[in-house]
Amino acid sequence: MLASGQDPLPHLRSAVITVSYGSGEVLREFLKTLRAFQGTEQTVVVVDNKPDEQNVREIASTFGAIYVPLASNPGYGAGMNAGVRALEESFDSYFFCNPDVSFLEPTVGPLAHRLASLPTAGSIGPRLLNDDGSVYPSARNIPSLSTGVGHALFSKIWVGNPWTRRYQDASNYSMLRTAGSLSGAAIMVKREVFERIGGWDEAYFMHFEDIDLGYRIGLAGFTNLFDPTISVHHSGAHSTKKHAVVVERAMTESAIRFMSKRYSGFWRAPVRFAIIAGLRIRGRLKLRALARDRTSA
Repeated sequence: MLASGQDPLPHLRSAVITVSYGSGEVLREFLKTLRAFQGTEQTVVVVDNKPDEQNVREIASTFGAIYVPLASNPGYGAGMNAGVRALEESFDSYFFCNPDVSFLEPTVGPLAHRLASLPTAGSIGPRLLNDDGSVYPSARNIPSLSTGVGHALFSKIWVGNPWTRRYQDASNYSMLRTAGSLSGAAIMVKREVFERIGGWDEAYFMHFEDIDLGYRIGLAGFTNLFDPTISVHHSGAHSTKKHAVVVERAMTESAIRFMSKRYSGFWRAPVRFAIIAGLRIRGRLKLRALARDRTSA
């Protein structure tokens, strides 16, 4: 029988893995706050997708993180997989984080314990707080024909439209619940589940890799759990703002890849073609808008 206050799951081990692409400006705060709440014993891996920036190596060394430089930038998911492969010890779970996350409280242990306590859970994610303190919609439904296309077309021009609300499940961020997928900005996955589904799909260079991960976790018979009792700060896509055109093109291709996967099969070909056409039109319109913004700047 456990003594009062004794940790019922004292031996869980979770490795924290992050991928940097010119992220030195935020990586330091990520590691500093992680160490402040998790201590020096917490295993951390920093995968460097842009190793020509020496400060990332130095920052990783300062905070005792495992540094993994990659010769080229294979994308976010591939970088995370490389981080897992760099681990020489066995862990119960992997906590994948963006480097622009900072910690507000002990996070790794509580998430690992909650995840391990639920046999059907494959992943878990904390509440993400924006710079202004609002809640980022990190626990979403898997995009469908209606919600995915509706969100893509109207999210920027019609605030509160029904498709975006259904996709983001925007009214439900105060309770412990399951979701179709969790944001890749901060998601913990059980090791055995991660291995069963084959890790991150490296075919996605940027965007939708977290949706794909959650989708495959669900197909494998596990759930994705959102835990609002634990919060982290997420400052946003710092390194993508400078490369808006590249990001937009990658987002379009990733959306097409995922929706083609979800609506695969000969009998769904008309639906698939309609989705692809709509996404390409949306992508072209977005690129034109970016070009106009650059011209007027």
